[in-house]
Amino acid sequence: MPFPLRLLAASLALVGLTLAGCKKESCLGDEASCQVSSPCETLSYACEAASGPALELRVLTPEDTRVGSHAPSGGSETVPGGLNAIASRGDILLGNDRAVAVIAGVGNAHLLDPNGGSLLDLSVRGANNDGLNQALPVVGVLPADAAHYTSMRLIDERPRRVAVQLDGTLDGRPEFPIHTLYEMRPCEPGVRVRTEVLNTSVDPQLWALGDGFYWSGREALPFTSAPGTGYSHPSFSLLTIGDVYSRVPYLIAALPSEPGVSYAQVACGPKDTVEGFQSDQISLSGLPRTVVPPRDYLVFERFLAVGDRGDAASAVNLALELRQALRGEKYVTLRGTVNRRAPPREPGHELSVFISEGELSADKSTRIPWSQVTPDSAGRFEARVPAGRKYAVEVHAFGRKVADRQLDVVNEDVELGTFAEPSHTRLTVNVSETNTFAPLTAEVFLVPVDAATRQDTQGSLHGAFTSCAPWLGSPAGPSPACNRFLVVNGFAQVEVPQGRFHVYAFKGPFWTLDHEMVSFGDTDTALDFTLKKLPLQPSGTVSADLHVHGAASFDSSLPDQDRVLSFAATDLEVIVASDHDVVYDYSQVVQGLGLQEHMSTVAGLETTGHILWLKRHGYDIPLVVGHYNFWPLEYDPTKPRNGAPDDERVEPGELFDRVKASAPEPLREQLVVQLNHPWANQEFGRDLGFPRALALDTRQNLPTTDDGTNAGLYVRSPKGGFANNGQHTQEVMNGSDNGLLPAYRAFWFYVLGQGQLVTGTANSDSHSLTDNTVGVPRNIVYADTAAGPGFDTARFNAALKAGGSFGTNGPVIEATLDTASGPRRYGLTPVVPSADARLHLKVSAAPWVPVDEVRIIVNGRLVRTLSGGELARPPDAFGDTGLLRYEGSLALSELVTVPGDAWLVVEAGTRLQTTGDFSGVGSPEPDGIPDTGDNNGDGVVDRNDISPGSSSGPLRSAALPTSEADPLFHFAQVINGGYPMAFTNPFILDRNGNGRFDAPGVSAP
Repeated sequence: MPFPLRLLAASLALVGLTLAGCKKESCLGDEASCQVSSPCETLSYACEAASGPALELRVLTPEDTRVGSHAPSGGSETVPGGLNAIASRGDILLGNDRAVAVIAGVGNAHLLDPNGGSLLDLSVRGANNDGLNQALPVVGVLPADAAHYTSMRLIDERPRRVAVQLDGTLDGRPEFPIHTLYEMRPCEPGVRVRTEVLNTSVDPQLWALGDGFYWSGREALPFTSAPGTGYSHPSFSLLTIGDVYSRVPYLIAALPSEPGVSYAQVACGPKDTVEGFQSDQISLSGLPRTVVPPRDYLVFERFLAVGDRGDAASAVNLALELRQALRGEKYVTLRGTVNRRAPPREPGHELSVFISEGELSADKSTRIPWSQVTPDSAGRFEARVPAGRKYAVEVHAFGRKVADRQLDVVNEDVELGTFAEPSHTRLTVNVSETNTFAPLTAEVFLVPVDAATRQDTQGSLHGAFTSCAPWLGSPAGPSPACNRFLVVNGFAQVEVPQGRFHVYAFKGPFWTLDHEMVSFGDTDTALDFTLKKLPLQPSGTVSADLHVHGAASFDSSLPDQDRVLSFAATDLEVIVASDHDVVYDYSQVVQGLGLQEHMSTVAGLETTGHILWLKRHGYDIPLVVGHYNFWPLEYDPTKPRNGAPDDERVEPGELFDRVKASAPEPLREQLVVQLNHPWANQEFGRDLGFPRALALDTRQNLPTTDDGTNAGLYVRSPKGGFANNGQHTQEVMNGSDNGLLPAYRAFWFYVLGQGQLVTGTANSDSHSLTDNTVGVPRNIVYADTAAGPGFDTARFNAALKAGGSFGTNGPVIEATLDTASGPRRYGLTPVVPSADARLHLKVSAAPWVPVDEVRIIVNGRLVRTLSGGELARPPDAFGDTGLLRYEGSLALSELVTVPGDAWLVVEAGTRLQTTGDFSGVGSPEPDGIPDTGDNNGDGVVDRNDISPGSSSGPLRSAALPTSEADPLFHFAQVINGGYPMAFTNPFILDRNGNGRFDAPGVSAP
């Protein structure tokens, strides 16, 4: 061993021996009966004596329900609510007069927490504003770096304090004991936390003890005070995390939705800063990365505070208050007013004030952000900042800076005076039905007419989320969001910046589209739109979106009311709730809005792998199994995860068994399992689809049993129940823009060719009003039941399992085939075509939905395209005529020219993008799945289209049309840049009449 290493080893051993010989305080000796020391002992809050009795400590029971959870059992609501509230039986509630915290009970695994003990909820007392997904003690970013607690102890020392102690080890690593204490005292704005982790192994460990905050995107945003940050943080991968570590005085996070909330993490031990990395998905914040010798330990003490608004200032104010109490640091308060033309009709977020340390003349990347505050309805604001520094104060409106002020060194409170709100219009919109003039719930989109307006109105939430033109509100929050807003019962009023815009009124793909081109100035504007339902949806069908998200999901902050109103705004009839890792049900909200006569919701779940564990052959990095939807299920908010089973560290087949067993007996045989976005790209190192996680090669046939390959893993039955490929449906269209349609479509075609007859579905996967338009795409299901009070869920599910549906974001395909028993629709039951069988087609669409092609696919190959003069064109995109685009029949013998059984699918829409297949997942060899589009626009897909440093990709839709003369122009403005597409489920052709489908496999010509 080289001398320096011998010296290091000897030093570490000496430290370990020295520590081993000392009596340990707290739980630093890991004694069985140890008690963790109280955190933040130098912190003291003065308060009224009456605050003591407000302390609360209890284990939640089945009788406890969350505010706003719409528990079917009714009863009193005894637990605080909020967009992310998830408290359930077995969890521990700590509270005082200012805040309430909920810690997951031991055994309540959730998200990244393997066995309970994480902080699930933290809200202001009485505000019901929890916006925290999860905060959990960790020592790094790998799965084994999280705590696995096995016991807990309640500590009731009222009126001084209440606490809960959790004891365990790092997950799967018994040589590393860990202990955490959560404590609350009277009149404090949050919870004290102390975590101790010990290294009882014989090897040094590199640990970064801190809190892992799971934000997950579209929710609370981390805000830091380091040069050039605020809400903006450098991107990184799992391999480059070390490059983005930074040290800050505290960590702030703000959730700009309704109800709003913000959080502060402030170190209260020897270290006066926290260190870690930030992203809109996850943060790690705590002690510096430290080499911990054998028999040594780390201790991290912090205070987690909760603010009552959804801006950074609400939490920054508390953080500075804490720093003053802990470190004696002085803060000052900046106050000002933005002079509004008139108070808004509803609280808005179009105004924001950003405060950073430094000079306005300096580059923004050198300034240190200290706060961001949203003015109230009267335009008033105030924010605390550290004393003794220069500050730049910037007022933003509609996501853009409109005014600023430079402050010299500030040592006392400052009145900033009045800032002028920029000239804009207050837009009032009325939407009604064309013939009856009945008010409609709809959605309105604003799109800049020209490049100048786009440039002048492009905005963002200080660089967070995405930018929009115009920016009317946070893209992830309630209406107005980004460039759109909901019109409820015919009326809406919003603030809009100056400029020239296309204004669209939209109510889904089966209604007319109304449009005006308007120049907005500084005077109020009123617009009236009329819309008409078109006779497009076939009789006996219901429209359904089988994949939607709202605030119950860990990656959505869209309030339930806006979520359900968005269903109505697109005239959607059946909605399956599929929130991540929790069962949810929108039926109570539907009833509260009076929509239950024409809308039905089904309680469901999207399981979402978080903890990396699965190994595929030939690949060492652990994986997850992706995402699956399940319905119908029973929603019970008193149970962990609202009744969903633990979905971590199991293969899909076992997961399917678990979910089925969790459902009440009457629902089990109805259960539908859906494979979601099977070939989606990874997010934060986690695969979203099981087939891609396994890197399947679709150029090869699947084995019939587990043969030791990745394909064998795909088909096996891990527990003897469901097989891993036992889903009933799988997504062919996911999302409004169709960006990954070529990959999803190719994989569906592959499994059909393998004889795995699963229903193809089309779903929005909408998480907000802006990422995807809910109900676009949708499924049209021949369920022979109507949405509303008499909706028959069993009949609906049976129709889906039988393939009795088509998917669409606009075009409508009606198709039958002549068989020996008469005309038959498509479906998964094999049919015997008649000797002279013909395929009968009728394709229709709203006038604003272009249809350039009707395609016939046989065994995955295009065999006939109808286009040009064979298809009709509507005379006016904003009219109500010209719906029929094609009606006729085609001889089956001219379409199916291959021997043996076959499957046939019909598609309609615009031309599909040209794609190429250059590599597999983790392999330089192609895998049969399209992975690259014509990204340079030269009309050819070749290696020149591949992103630098990559072996393939990306798949990218064509650029949006810029000319109104393009038939796709108006469609693309309201369908998130998508293009029209519809597909039927397959006709399964038993051509030899033997009563079964003899799958063609991949060798079919």
